[in-house]
Amino acid sequence: MADKKEQILDAAKQLFDRQGYAKTSVDDISQAVGMRKSSLYYYFKNKEDLFMCSFRNDWHEKFKIFEAEANKENTPTRKILTYITQSLNYYEKVVIHHKIPVKSLIETRNLYRSFINKINRGGIEFYIEAINEGIENGDFKACEVNKVAESLFLIKFSIQYDQLSMFIHTYPTEADWTHIREQILFAISLVLDGIRR
Repeated sequence: MADKKEQILDAAKQLFDRQGYAKTSVDDISQAVGMRKSSLYYYFKNKEDLFMCSFRNDWHEKFKIFEAEANKENTPTRKILTYITQSLNYYEKVVIHHKIPVKSLIETRNLYRSFINKINRGGIEFYIEAINEGIENGDFKACEVNKVAESLFLIKFSIQYDQLSMFIHTYPTEADWTHIREQILFAISLVLDGIRR
């Protein structure tokens, strides 16, 4: 059963990569693995389930890379801003490349809350580490580190989803993404300025 599931996920990932989310159907995936659509539902709930499962490992790896790249920066502020910029750029790339409707993104978030929460928790842990480093080296004032880190996450999340919710029936353009990124980085910088010595 595990082999069949992996075979389905490999086929789904290839199709999503080649055709995008919107143009790939469950029929396409079932045909690619030579099984009936009804049999495919034994393994996966729906197309969103297939998409999330087929890219789950990639997403974990990407966020590890974001951390490694951000840790090359020489100040805690730059580390946090670099990490956030990279995650926003990746999110934009996934949405644009796969042509995922914003409505599906929002629905997927609710369906896969535990998986997405795990990724988000990793981001918060990264902020905690960077803020603690800033306190130790004198860049930041002593503060409630966990609360500040969670606030950084909530600011990013709130602006991102508030702005994206305007595109439920359309796709955001690159200019829209640039605007969202600038708003988030501005708000995050305000918070970081507030704890700077």
